[in-house]
Amino acid sequence: MPSINDNTTITIPLRNLLALVAGTAVAVTGYFHVTERVTMLEHDLVMVASRVKDNSAWIVDWEKEGLLPADIIQNNKLEFLESRVLKMENILEK
Repeated sequence: MPSINDNTTITIPLRNLLALVAGTAVAVTGYFHVTERVTMLEHDLVMVASRVKDNSAWIVDWEKEGLLPADIIQNNKLEFLESRVLKMENILEK
C-alpha cells in the first residue's frame, strides 16, 4: 500500500478539472440567485404585512356611518361657515 504524504501527486484530466470548476461556479451562482429571491420575497411579505396592518387600523378607526373624526370636525366647520354666510346675506339684504 502506497503511503500518502506531502510529496504524493494526484493526476486528473484537464477536462474533469474544468468540469469540476464549472459545476462549482454553476452551483454558487444558483445558490446566490435562490438566496436573492428568498430575500426579495421576505421583503415583499413584510411590506404586504405592513399594508394589511395599516388597512386593519383604518377599518377599526372607521366611525359609524362612514365618518371619521376628522370628517366630523370638517363637517362642523362647514356648517358653521354656511351659517355665517347666511347671516351675512341676510344682513346685506336688509
